[in-house]
Amino acid sequence: MQTNIKSVLNCNINFIQLKLFDFSEENIDPEKIISERLNKTPEIENSNQKLFLDENNVFSYVTAVCPHCGSHKIIKKGTITKNKQNINGKTTEFKEQQYQCKNCGKKFGIYNNPLIKNNKQFLQEIIDKIPGIMKIGYQSLRKISKYFEIFLGIRVSHQTIKNWSNKNHEEKIDNQEFDYSGYYLYDEQFLRLNGVRHYRLTLYDAILNIPVSEKIVRRRIPKNTKEFILESTKDKPFICLTTDLFPMYRNVADEINVNHQLCTFHLFQTINHKLKVYCRRNKINGKQRQNIYDNAQELKNCFRQNSVKDAINEFKQYLQKYMAIPAVLKDFIRKHIINHFHRYVQHLDDEKIEKTSNKVENYYRQTNPEKIKKLYKTKNGILTFLDYQMENWTEIHGKIK
Repeated sequence: MQTNIKSVLNCNINFIQLKLFDFSEENIDPEKIISERLNKTPEIENSNQKLFLDENNVFSYVTAVCPHCGSHKIIKKGTITKNKQNINGKTTEFKEQQYQCKNCGKKFGIYNNPLIKNNKQFLQEIIDKIPGIMKIGYQSLRKISKYFEIFLGIRVSHQTIKNWSNKNHEEKIDNQEFDYSGYYLYDEQFLRLNGVRHYRLTLYDAILNIPVSEKIVRRRIPKNTKEFILESTKDKPFICLTTDLFPMYRNVADEINVNHQLCTFHLFQTINHKLKVYCRRNKINGKQRQNIYDNAQELKNCFRQNSVKDAINEFKQYLQKYMAIPAVLKDFIRKHIINHFHRYVQHLDDEKIEKTSNKVENYYRQTNPEKIKKLYKTKNGILTFLDYQMENWTEIHGKIK
């Protein structure tokens, strides 16, 4: 039988380097070894990063490397001309150098030009205006499109702006990696997405004064809250958690096994509301009403001491006058204070513990106020907006060294 010899390009021939463990007594899979060795992707040095603009207004690589085989044997193969709209509403023309690899024969061009990146029609400087607009506050996509037309003379569709600003979030956003303090605030904000009730969960660093993470969930249940807090504090210090008086938070804090501070501002606010409703329903006025409020003031003073020990002693003295305590306060103490007193006074022995959740409430008021929190239709839409707000808040209010 005659042997036919065929010529083959040497770049299409590969080899297999056998290793000692290939001959071990263990069962081996020859096909798997061959497949792994032949299909192994070469590690190519990513040198195609630095560009320069020559005297002919042509963008070229400083050192061109083939992105397919990693070879440095490159020849120039002409240029292509690109026309893009600039920030002045006019057209900018520039050229990009094209290359061909002498080793594998494949052609390639400039793929990381910072002027255009992945955009097809506009220069990147136009797209870079979007974050600044989004950080100011809520603006509809059509309104942003109108801004571009009025101030820059550029017509950009609202769908294009959506594509530019879209960050493809599913449920959760995280702030940058900082050295978080471990002293956190937690709260939830009600909102509607396309008419359906949802909740915005937020973990906030009390010392750095910045949000750590946010998440949009459908239901306000302990499982969602616990999972979110554990995900957000993973690999981070966790010393104390401050929340409002919602009963679910106490159970979650106990399951996580973390120090829990209840908001004293909400405590005093709740007491005042209870007294106001009680006096109105029972038509209590004058001196009797004043006595009730004076007694409530004594109760509040128990939480304004210099230490936990002093607060406990003051509270014991207050309870010694139990018969003089109004019925409305007795009921409130029995249900909300007597079994959870230690949760209201954690901050007295550690000044870093925030005694109220006011910081995260203020963050809500400024980033997603009442007038806009029902305008969004998708999780991705609201999370994209909140991501820009988080970034802006961190830059302005963050106490980061």
